Amino acid sequence: MAMAHSGNNVNVSTMASNSHSQSSLNYRWPKLLAWLRTRGMKTGTGDLLVECKETPTAGNGLFARTLCTPSSLLFAVPPQALMNIRTLKSLHPTSGPTPLTATQMISLHLYINRPHGSEDSLDPHYGPYISTLPREFDSHPLIWIVQSKRGMESGGVPLLKHLPPSVHACLVELHDRFCQDWDAIRAYLTANSYISSKYDAYLDDNDVSTSNYAWAWLNVNTRCIYYRLKASKEDPDNLTLCPILDFANHTPNRLHSMTPAPSEADIWDSAPVKPIGFRFLSPADASVQEGEEIFLAYGAHPNRTLFVEYGFVNESSGNVEIMDGEVDVQDVVESLILDHKSGVFVKSVLEDEGYWGDWILYCSMGSAQPSWRLITALRLHCLFVSNNTIHHNTIQSWHDVIAGKREMISDGNELAWKESLITICDTIITKAQVGLDSLESDGAEEYGHSGSDRWLPWMCENIRTLWREELLIAAAVKERTLRGDDL
Repeated sequence: MAMAHSGNNVNVSTMASNSHSQSSLNYRWPKLLAWLRTRGMKTGTGDLLVECKETPTAGNGLFARTLCTPSSLLFAVPPQALMNIRTLKSLHPTSGPTPLTATQMISLHLYINRPHGSEDSLDPHYGPYISTLPREFDSHPLIWIVQSKRGMESGGVPLLKHLPPSVHACLVELHDRFCQDWDAIRAYLTANSYISSKYDAYLDDNDVSTSNYAWAWLNVNTRCIYYRLKASKEDPDNLTLCPILDFANHTPNRLHSMTPAPSEADIWDSAPVKPIGFRFLSPADASVQEGEEIFLAYGAHPNRTLFVEYGFVNESSGNVEIMDGEVDVQDVVESLILDHKSGVFVKSVLEDEGYWGDWILYCSMGSAQPSWRLITALRLHCLFVSNNTIHHNTIQSWHDVIAGKREMISDGNELAWKESLITICDTIITKAQVGLDSLESDGAEEYGHSGSDRWLPWMCENIRTLWREELLIAAAVKERTLRGDDL
């Protein structure tokens, strides 16, 4: 959700679960409210201004139960109903040099209390809430890579080879994070046999255990929201799962988007002295009519991030002039630099100065251009391409540019790096065309043979959107460069 790792009106669980049918919603929503009342939450007509209902295209969503004037208090969740490192600490005490992080502790609790099939969770502490979470995440790309490591070839696994390289690289990083947390959880369980003894037998199977933990971890990664608990506002443990909130769908344009009310911890920039609840307000700039959906903005993330972290993308208009987005060109630029004899030296300079990597082409407010980091790297690369010697003295002019002492290295260098930029754009365009053709010719939508894989055509369209975005933005940057626009 909007979430602590910040993020098309799509709910993360839309394609991930069958369990959120209208019948299960009618059954579990009242049970959730009853449980919340035992935790001190007010759920009366004047206290809870939203309700969960099924949407035509995005699974479940939150809808206004009545007219909500600007900045109305939609609902307030008491601290004892939240699931975070503070509320779970007494249930999962940690000791030793490496205590569990918030992500690990919350995912641990979900892991050992995952519902069986369509049944309710038996957790005596958060059972009615856990029972409302998605039952599976088969459409999420992390699941594909987890399954591929187990030798599986079904579901979304065949789609991995159709991902843009930059997206696949981000997915590998996400998988690395998942594996690090899974290793920590297994070490914790080994050291705390009193928890392990509560397991059902099916958790003893390694593949099943990994699958169950992936479910738990994705619920945390896609549904936790920033929540101040620590002295530093940048502390990664400042996150929580929040009942009711995680039914809200994402909106990229903040239309009808609710916002968390700032707590005293936020206002005074300090850790909360006592447990605090979570309050959510309706949009400040407009009223929401009864029956209208209320959204949550997951954050200003590029489609690459939305896809990898949450499993969906913002829909593309197909027109780069009115589309915001970005393309990570790390793989192309890295090859360009390292294929030259000066590549190793250029890389070391860029690393020393903090300019290695994070190179993007982006389109914002109708203007497509390369990032400053990319321009800076290309200027240095082209400086060495035009020189036969590799020496620190050669780069003084480049240092002067990044220090703001001069606008450019030389006219020749400006022409050279822009020519390199056009080459990069051509490479991206070609890769995107090949990627789109491959997705079409391979008939990827036909990989799914069971009803549970009905999300495959939707996910294939998400991947097409990723490729089209790369193609359109690269083409727009190339056009502006050839036209001689200021970049």
